[in-house]
Amino acid sequence: MHTTLIQRFPNLADLWHASETEDPNNYFRIYDSPELPPGAEIQFEEWDSLIAILDPQSRTNFLRRASGTVSSPTSSARGWTQLVECVNEIRGYKYAIFLGFSSAKLIQEQQIELPDIEATNSTSKCLLEVKTIQKSDLEIQRRGLVQTEEPGLPTRLKRVLRKRYKKAVTQIGNHPWASDARKICYMFINPDLRTLLAEENKDNLHRFLDEIEDSVEIHCKSQFWPAR
Repeated sequence: MHTTLIQRFPNLADLWHASETEDPNNYFRIYDSPELPPGAEIQFEEWDSLIAILDPQSRTNFLRRASGTVSSPTSSARGWTQLVECVNEIRGYKYAIFLGFSSAKLIQEQQIELPDIEATNSTSKCLLEVKTIQKSDLEIQRRGLVQTEEPGLPTRLKRVLRKRYKKAVTQIGNHPWASDARKICYMFINPDLRTLLAEENKDNLHRFLDEIEDSVEIHCKSQFWPAR
C-alpha cells in the first residue's frame, strides 16, 4: 500500500498493517502507486468511512477477523470475496444503528457460532447476522460475454438463499439474547446478470424471501435492486 494512500486512508492503513504486508497475495499490494483508479477510489473512501464508525472493541474484532482475509483471495476470478464479506459486516453494524439501536457491537468469534452483531437501545435488543450471496460460478465464466435475461429465480440462487437463511437462524438462536431480541438476517445479494436483466425477478426475489422467512426477519440489499 503506497505511503500516500496510507496517509489518505488511515483506517484502511490499520487493516493493511494488521495483515501480512509482505504476502504477494495481499489485496493492498495492488495499489502501490499514489493514484487510485476511479472505481478503487470510491471503494477506498467507502471502506475507510465504514471502519471509522466502529466502536473501539468492534474495530479490534473487525481487524482481527478481516486481517486474515486480506492475503487470501478466494480465486483469481473471484478475488477477495472473504474480505468483502467482512466489510459487509460493518454495513450490518451501521444498519442496526439505522434501525434505532444506538449501541451496536461486532461480536468476537467464539467456539459456538454466533451472529455478527448485537445491538441495544433503551428498551430493546437486536441480533443481526450478515450473509453475502455472491454471483454463481457460471456467471464468473460468462463475464464479458453478451447475456440474455432469464425470467424466474434460478434454482441455485434459491438454494443458496434458503441455506444461508437457515444458517443465520441457527447462529442467532445460539445467542443468549435469542428469546427476547429482535432477530434479523441481513442479506447482501449479488444476482447473476441474466437474472438481473429480467425485471420481474425483483418481485420474484422479494416473494421468495417472504416465503422462507420464519422466526428471523429477512432484510436484503442489492447493488441493482431496491432494498427489502
